[in-house]
Amino acid sequence: MKEKAMENENLWGALWKEELVSIELKAALVLEEEKKEVEIKVIELEVKMSKSILEVVVRGMEEFKASSKIKDLNIAFDQKAFIKGLELCEDRVA
Repeated sequence: MKEKAMENENLWGALWKEELVSIELKAALVLEEEKKEVEIKVIELEVKMSKSILEVVVRGMEEFKASSKIKDLNIAFDQKAFIKGLELCEDRVA
């Protein structure tokens, strides 16, 4: 009877250890899944950041091109105005 009680106690101890190992493995699995989710979020944020940077660069280039066009238009207008003014002066002198 005493042997059966010892065997029973040993079995309960082994079962308890197996349960603890099972709990620890489940916790490790959950942590691994959370780690993967965080890694995916980091990658998504990196992609989003890269897209934002690219958009800013494109917008900056567009603004630069637009400013160059405006400068060209201003130069052309100034040239036409100068020529017109010169023609008016020449007409007065003649």
